This record gives sequence, C-alpha cells and structure tokens, in this order.
Amino acid sequence: MAGVLRPDVHAGKVAVVSGGGTGIGRAVALDLAAGGAKVVVCGRRAERLKAVHDEIVAAGGQCLTQVADIREDVTGVVDAALDAYGQVDVLVNNAGGQFAAPAEDISPSGWRAVHRLAVDATWAMTREVATRTMIPRRQGVIMFMAFSPRRGIPGMVHASAARAALENLASGLALEWSRYGIRSICVAPGTIATEALDENYTEADRQKWAQAVPLGRLGTPQDVSGLISFLASDGGAYVTGTTIVVDGGADAWGAGYPAPAVTP
Repeated sequence: MAGVLRPDVHAGKVAVVSGGGTGIGRAVALDLAAGGAKVVVCGRRAERLKAVHDEIVAAGGQCLTQVADIREDVTGVVDAALDAYGQVDVLVNNAGGQFAAPAEDISPSGWRAVHRLAVDATWAMTREVATRTMIPRRQGVIMFMAFSPRRGIPGMVHASAARAALENLASGLALEWSRYGIRSICVAPGTIATEALDENYTEADRQKWAQAVPLGRLGTPQDVSGLISFLASDGGAYVTGTTIVVDGGADAWGAGYPAPAVTP
C-alpha cells in the first residue's frame, strides 16, 4: 500500500468507500488509508472486502468492512462507521453497476436497476452521512463517480444518464451544503483497466479504447484514487461543485473511432 501524498495527509479522518472491494473503490480505500485515514469499506462480497481489510491492516492502517447492498441498507453501513469511529469526514460514492446494450434493447427494469444503484442508493448514502455526521459537524467531503466521455457512450445510455445525474447532484449539493462546510465533487474516469474490464471485454476491445486516448493507454485504478485522495486532502480544500475528468484526454479527443454505419 503506497500513496502519492505524505503518509499523514488524512490523519484523524474517517472515510467511507462504497463498492470498495475491487477496482477503483479498492484503490481509493488503499490510498486514503495510506494517507492515515480510518477507512470503512462496504460492498456485497465479503471475501473481496476482507482482502482489502487485510492489506490495509498489514500496512499499519485501520479498516472496518461492512457487507451490505446499499440499495437496501445504507443505515447499517453508517451505523457501523459511527459506532467504530464516531464520525465520517470523507464519503466516496463508488458503488455502481451497468451492462452494455443497444438503447432500444434496454428494458424499463434494466434501466431502473442501473439507476437504482447509481443514483437512488448513492443519494440515500449521501443523505444519511450528511445528516447524521457531516452537517452537525459542519465539515466533510462527498465524492461522486461519473463517466468520461461525458457526451454519452454508445451501448451505455442508461448508465451515462445515471452518471450525468450525479454530476448535477454534486454541483447542486455544493450550492446548498457549502454553508455547512461540506464540499461536493464529481470525478469522471475514462476507461479504467480494472478486473471487471478484463472479465467482460476482449483484448481487442481494450486496444480499440486505448487508441482513442491521447495519452495512449487505459487508465489504472491508481490514476483515479490518487486524484480522489488529493481532493479529500487540505490541498483540495477550495475545490467543490465541479466535475474533474481523469481520462488521459479521451473526453477532449472525442469518440476517436468511426461512427457506426447507417442502418437501412
């Protein structure tokens, strides 16, 4: 476990990371812990959470895991965090899920499933943390996760729409909750080389996506977690109400590959 920032940058802070067992969430938990934060990691798979816990503890950090489906139980996660550590200073709303499908094939139930996790559960977690610990303490940082390219992604209109809602939520909350000392930021990663990407897509897919990135490679979870760790630190103290893209220049470049042929 190694962070970019100094090892005490998050000393005294408590961070909750949803979807923290794998991918970007795992990297965020490790980076925040490397900066001295006490980390609460929640997700649905106990074995993945345990692996994160063990890595943090082995490096001298503090970590609590909570098996939970945040679509059903955010109160239990926040209860566990407050019982263990008494406060939450940083909330990283990383949990989400999506599937690739042509827009015309996305059923109402499929659309709802994606939005229920990415938007509804994220709002439930955000509200729970804010009202129970951040607003009373007049401080906190809330992170949301969007997508790049921000203009839409073919085969992912349901998920892109959900993530666009989070961008707006982040800016709206900054307007309302800055008076409580709470910062609200959205981070929009591009295509990140996570375990899920390896499991669900081919090497040809990954190469095509990398060719659309001006920096010439896919991102790593650490590319995203390092940014989030900085934003959660005092170095990011004047950043709120905005979306920060971390995608190697993909959003600036555009689609980067030919449009599909017109169907007769």
